[in-house]
Amino acid sequence: AGPAGERRYRLLAEMLATMISGLLAEPATAAASAGQEGGRYLADQPAPGERTDAATAIARLTAILREAGFAPGPARTAEQIGLRRCPFQEIARQHPDVVCALHLGLMQGVLEQLRAPLTATRLEPFAEPGLCIAHLAPGQDQP
Repeated sequence: AGPAGERRYRLLAEMLATMISGLLAEPATAAASAGQEGGRYLADQPAPGERTDAATAIARLTAILREAGFAPGPARTAEQIGLRRCPFQEIARQHPDVVCALHLGLMQGVLEQLRAPLTATRLEPFAEPGLCIAHLAPGQDQP
């Protein structure tokens, strides 16, 4: 046992990502689904009938991403959010099919829960050194 409080989360994450990649027929789909569920859990749903505008949704999404360990920058454009300091960068490089799909799903789940007028359509991993780009687009009109 190591010092009190020391955790081996990276090892656990590597083992789980390897297992998901090796055992599941569609690891990206499974990871995205898990991310969506987690994203819905992390976001507070608006009151009945309340609509979240795009600017508010992006602000809430970036706050959740910051709490998750990312360093999201301001929206690069109305359709993009830059993400720095991926909390699972080493594992994402080995298993982008799992980790990046999980992060995309998380963003989709947050935006869905917020009833935002947009969704995350794709995540461009390592678009530049130390930078991933989340691409946003108008989403389905949600009730």
